[in-house]
Amino acid sequence: MKKYKSKKSNEATKGVAFKAAAAVSAVLIVAVGVLCTSPSKAEDAPYYAAPQTTEPDVEVTVTTAEPETVAPETLSPIDTSEDPVTAGVDTESPDETTVGQTAAETTAEPVTTPETTTVTTPVTTATTTPSEGIGKQIYREYNGRQFGENETFVGEYKTDRVSVGVSNVREGDVSYYICDIVITSPSDFLTAFPNGKISQVAYTSKIAASVGAGFAVNGDFCGHRTYGIIIRNGGLYRNKKSDNWDLCYMNAYGDLITCKNDKQDGKALVDDGVLQSWCFGPTLVTDYKALTKDQFNTPDLSRSAHEPRTAIGQVEELHYIIIVVDAIRSGASTVGGGMTFTELAKTFEALGCKTAYNLDGGGSTALYLNGKIINDLCMGGERAVSDIIYLK
Repeated sequence: MKKYKSKKSNEATKGVAFKAAAAVSAVLIVAVGVLCTSPSKAEDAPYYAAPQTTEPDVEVTVTTAEPETVAPETLSPIDTSEDPVTAGVDTESPDETTVGQTAAETTAEPVTTPETTTVTTPVTTATTTPSEGIGKQIYREYNGRQFGENETFVGEYKTDRVSVGVSNVREGDVSYYICDIVITSPSDFLTAFPNGKISQVAYTSKIAASVGAGFAVNGDFCGHRTYGIIIRNGGLYRNKKSDNWDLCYMNAYGDLITCKNDKQDGKALVDDGVLQSWCFGPTLVTDYKALTKDQFNTPDLSRSAHEPRTAIGQVEELHYIIIVVDAIRSGASTVGGGMTFTELAKTFEALGCKTAYNLDGGGSTALYLNGKIINDLCMGGERAVSDIIYLK
């Protein structure tokens, strides 16, 4: 004889099944929502870092910038009580060891020393022929770089490990700053997030003051996006490839290397000792040659527009140039000053840079020196950004 369940029993069973399915759906919806959040706060702490060794601290003495001393403004420090555990990298190089010399015992008899002939070899100094267009008046003088006729010294920040001299160039309605940087070790070149968190934003001046920076510029605003390989101070915060943007990274020797963002892996770069990386671009100079408009790898529609810009280049080992370009804006339009990517690339080429790379610009463009912003902010004030490049 067949047995049948009562209608009431069947309805009860269906009810339980429906509630279980609803619960599973709710969990999936929450999970998808978390994954789609932009940017993810899970990125606030680096999730991968290469093993590091601890080196002895080196005392750094800050000297006052010349020609004038600028007193830092009173800035409220950012609360760092919730900072994540930062992936450590070597911050100082060990002191050089001085090897003592042992004096030989003297004898009673006089020692005759043969005459020594000194041969003077002439030193050949390499020169860079300036390109045509913006930047054509730039020659060498601070850190070996002479100023052009339209260039004036603004100030400097120096310690026993880093040196940066800032000058201003005015050509017609174009005004830009050349920041000539020499460091002792790649670990002297630093980056920072507000409160150490990539998901937060703050003014460049506030972030700089919170980390004790003497010099700083805005970075690539990586917290505004969810893609790119982002390495900061040796820690990997994001490892998402994108072929629409160029990648720039500083390797263990301090060299700036640029490539397409889809050609590298973040973990492999960290394992190789890469300290910093930025995902913005485009690359401006490769092998001492300025790229042209058709060679720029960027979806940025402002490539031909005159805009405020921030960009970084490398002259030689541990010697860098950062350029900050001012512009006058009316709403979202630039009405004076600014540079196109082509003009910016030619300026770096004229300065003798072997590599150059564009960072975030527009309203983000900010130059901080000895306690204050010194460039003309196109929006009438600072824009809150997610990251800075700095020296201390």
